[in-house]
Amino acid sequence: MKNPILIGYIIKFMKKFVIFILFLSYCGGASDSQQTLEQPESNQATQESESNEATQQSESNEVKQNEEEIIDHMTLVDYPAKLYFAGDIPTEVHGRAEYAFSIIQEKLGKYPVEIYFVGTDESEKDNLSNLFCTNREEAGNFDPNELRFNFRDFDDCMNFIDERYFSEYLRSGLETEQRGYQASGNKGHNGQFEQRYHLLVWSKPIGFEVENGEGYNIEFRGVLHEYWHVFQMAHMDFYTCSDKDVRSTCSFDFDSIDYLVGGTWLQEGTAVFKEITILQEQIKIGNLKNIQGDIFQEFNNQYFDGQRVMEQCPGMSIRDITYRDPCSQAVYGWGAWAAAYLTHKVNDPYIFENVYYPELKKLGDPEIVFANTFGMTRDEFFAEFDSWIYLSEDERKIVIPTVEENTGRLYYP
Repeated sequence: MKNPILIGYIIKFMKKFVIFILFLSYCGGASDSQQTLEQPESNQATQESESNEATQQSESNEVKQNEEEIIDHMTLVDYPAKLYFAGDIPTEVHGRAEYAFSIIQEKLGKYPVEIYFVGTDESEKDNLSNLFCTNREEAGNFDPNELRFNFRDFDDCMNFIDERYFSEYLRSGLETEQRGYQASGNKGHNGQFEQRYHLLVWSKPIGFEVENGEGYNIEFRGVLHEYWHVFQMAHMDFYTCSDKDVRSTCSFDFDSIDYLVGGTWLQEGTAVFKEITILQEQIKIGNLKNIQGDIFQEFNNQYFDGQRVMEQCPGMSIRDITYRDPCSQAVYGWGAWAAAYLTHKVNDPYIFENVYYPELKKLGDPEIVFANTFGMTRDEFFAEFDSWIYLSEDERKIVIPTVEENTGRLYYP
């Protein structure tokens, strides 16, 4: 996607901080009963003690079970993504968007996600804001005594969602219509981990208004891209705890965000890699029409986009590029090639979802996980990649996976 997905991620977190909910482990056991026929008074005391212990254990188990049921941004759930549409968005768009999200959730898993589609009508935007805050109220996200993680009240929530997101996305939708774009001009993962879910916001999804048109595929790619960010963040634990079984001992570690993300190039590059490869998969199995060319053309488009913007940052490696740099779009285009380079290195196009991110969730150390997954450190990788990316097309295309006919399976010959 051409719009930065998580621009100012840390700023967003600083405004409405992130939850300290963690997976909690539960263990419990019953003590063996003791029977003493010769000492009835002792037996009665023992029974009373056991009864008290059982009651306390039951209460403790109940508390822990309730804590276990708490859902956070890292939790797999058994329900689909929740999609909410402004009233001016055509109803036929709803089903197409839901279908696209169902495809990617089937592949990557279901996480607690809410997606809000903002149209171009001001009053309908306000209604959507009202719905958002109603959802927050029902979720228990209003607490004037704990404003680090909650809204003060309904008005506070309305001001937040309108000023921070919905008004911006409405303006983007109007611009999309005026310029005749084929798909929504703005979409993004907007955090909200502090309230135990992932928030995605979309400007008017006009690409879904015409089924199987070029804009439809572009819109579909946007879904794949943004949900990949959900998957990424669901494998990052931003919290430190002195006792993981006691939530009150946990605090959010702001310094861990950039560290765990591993660089903008990795965050966005893998997202573009996945949007291209999954889209090609869907084309091969017949779910989408092939409108935009094969996988080689798609990667070449990304290459030339990255090459063009890198002219604004001569001598710079994509490793050091952030959303604030004039060549920030290179983390998308050349970042996708970096992801392809790494998957080719280990001969596994599915290495990120099957190994890298699951291991990151377990170990919490991206440097170790990167080295274990790809057999090289980040320094060693960029020592190779920063010169390799300037090779000829024939020399570079070897890292692009092949898409098997009919099945869409990716592989390296």
